Amino acid sequence: MKIHDTFKWYDEIEGNICVVMMLSMLAMLFYQVVARYGFGVTNAWCDELSRYALAWLGYISASYAITYNAHIKIDLFIKIWPKSWRKGVKLLSNVIFFAYALVVAYFSSVWLYGLMKTGAITLGLKLPMALFCLIIPLGHLLMAVRLVQLEIRLIKNPELLEDTDEELAGAIMED
Repeated sequence: MKIHDTFKWYDEIEGNICVVMMLSMLAMLFYQVVARYGFGVTNAWCDELSRYALAWLGYISASYAITYNAHIKIDLFIKIWPKSWRKGVKLLSNVIFFAYALVVAYFSSVWLYGLMKTGAITLGLKLPMALFCLIIPLGHLLMAVRLVQLEIRLIKNPELLEDTDEELAGAIMED
């Protein structure tokens, strides 16, 4: 059984969470617009909840994007290296991203613990602020896990490291 197949259920859960959160945000914002412009009523909880849902969606979808090696990368940085080094640079960049994710997860956990001790609550929802800020360390931990999965997949299948854009550009230039 392949590693990617082992976590297929996790991919589906993460993808479905993203879809549900996006649809929930759209429903909340649609309600807010209709209530505001149709009835002259505003709800602070709706704005606040949709803002927090956007943050959660951003972190969960960032983790999900790593699964498909579609996370944010600076391709130009990779292309400045000699062609023979590029695969190693790509692998190294994932290791650096992994270290970054762990550092942010650690320091945001420390910050979150302090936030929990203060008992801060959100203005509109009157819920603990820590509940919504939990996504920062959690999201970075999820990204770290996904980066380990990606790195294993890339090492086992080096053809995934091939630069298809460069081959496509070369083929276009030849025509």
